[in-house]
Amino acid sequence: MANSLALADALTLIAAVQSSATARGLKVTTCVVDFRGREIASQRMDGSMWFTPGIARVKAQTAAHMEMDSEAFGALAARNAGILDPIGSQLPFTPTVLKGGVVIKVDDVVVGGIGVSGATSDEDVELALAAIEVWSK
Repeated sequence: MANSLALADALTLIAAVQSSATARGLKVTTCVVDFRGREIASQRMDGSMWFTPGIARVKAQTAAHMEMDSEAFGALAARNAGILDPIGSQLPFTPTVLKGGVVIKVDDVVVGGIGVSGATSDEDVELALAAIEVWSK
């Protein structure tokens, strides 16, 4: 495991999410991005809603760019009214405050982000965290 994510890492993370989702009867889309928020890989499970790829991508991008989970970014935005527009104007995408975007770190260095969409927000987070746990071993 290096300080950057490779395609093999992204595919391992996606497979872990899909395995957990299948075991729980969930259908989700997973997106993995590098530390700059550039997409490495994404997959939409059969039966996952059509719009979930875009949501998973922006969740992952938000986590990577902001260097915090999208849920934590949502809390930051809630404490600082009006901050979303100035931040969003400086990014090549519109950041989200939806749960399910999780920052990926190696030795406290951000190497990317993973976004999951299609289940409840809490389930999206659980799937992402479980995948990172599998990948980091």
